[in-house]
Amino acid sequence: MWSAGLSEWFAGNGRHDLPWRLTTDPWAVLVSEVMLQQTSVSRVLPRWQRFVARWPSPADCAAAALDDVLRDWQGLGYPRRARALWLTAAQVANGGWPPDEAGLRALPGVGAYTARALLAFSDLSGSALAPPRDVNLGRVAARAALGCEPGEVTPAALDAALSDGRPAGMTMREYAYALFDIGALHCRARPGCAACPLRVRCLAARREAPPARGRRVPRYAGSLRQLRGAVLAYALASPLTDARGPADGLSAVPGATPERIRAALDGLIADGLVPATTKMRR
Repeated sequence: MWSAGLSEWFAGNGRHDLPWRLTTDPWAVLVSEVMLQQTSVSRVLPRWQRFVARWPSPADCAAAALDDVLRDWQGLGYPRRARALWLTAAQVANGGWPPDEAGLRALPGVGAYTARALLAFSDLSGSALAPPRDVNLGRVAARAALGCEPGEVTPAALDAALSDGRPAGMTMREYAYALFDIGALHCRARPGCAACPLRVRCLAARREAPPARGRRVPRYAGSLRQLRGAVLAYALASPLTDARGPADGLSAVPGATPERIRAALDGLIADGLVPATTKMRR
């Protein structure tokens, strides 16, 4: 089997010290999973600890003002994640955690991956029927089990390879965490096969597949995403009921024309991150 040796490697080399791996509380697990979407582990570490200390349960988060949650989230990017987490906290505080993947996927901002992660990593009563497949797990399964890149096969084929590859004796929690670590440490966009414990049976390594080209990361400086973050920070700097001062502070953002500032503000309003009555005088 392509995953032979994974259990032994993980026992001695896995990232067991990551704090969200030391808990099975579904709220703490959910916060970590939402934060880790498109944000590096090094940036999430201090922020996750601060967030769960401030709001240790869904009820605590639901009782907070959205503005406070958004302010705490600043610097992590993609603030829609924070709003979805806040909305989910309210639903869970009122009705409890859904018992299965379908119910979890009905929560705001929770898709197939996050639902499966909650079932695999937390002490919810349901069970994960398939590993929580993210970019890392998909890449490892595609290369090691199928000898290709993830984009060359269907998601169903990746899920099947992952489900079939779990070694006997490994829980779904251990298996998924182990594959996360393989993907983060060895089977990266540009793979480092020499030290990978799966290399002996990895189909891609055995056929000496050329290293994959790293994906191009969109430029952040001057992007609408950067401008949205600056506008949101400006809007949260004082009570939203107050009259807005001039938006001169946004001039440091490249390309911050009045038209783009308006577009960024309109997007934030559409996402429910600031009230529709928010004005910014120029």
